Amino acid sequence: MLRIEQELKKKGLSQAKAARMCDVNESSMSRIVRGVEPPYPKRGQRIADALEWRGDWRELFAEVEG
Repeated sequence: MLRIEQELKKKGLSQAKAARMCDVNESSMSRIVRGVEPPYPKRGQRIADALEWRGDWRELFAEVEG
């Protein structure tokens, strides 16, 4: 599981809502959350900003214990 999935749950956000918040295609957001597609720097930063992530945006996409 990627940390972004935990953050979405913690904030009560669906992937669709998060995608709209950060101007990311819903199918891309789904692939990013599943770890199938990389977030890429600009998109990763937009996602981190929309989720009000503190710290390096890359940490949001790191593997964590589920």
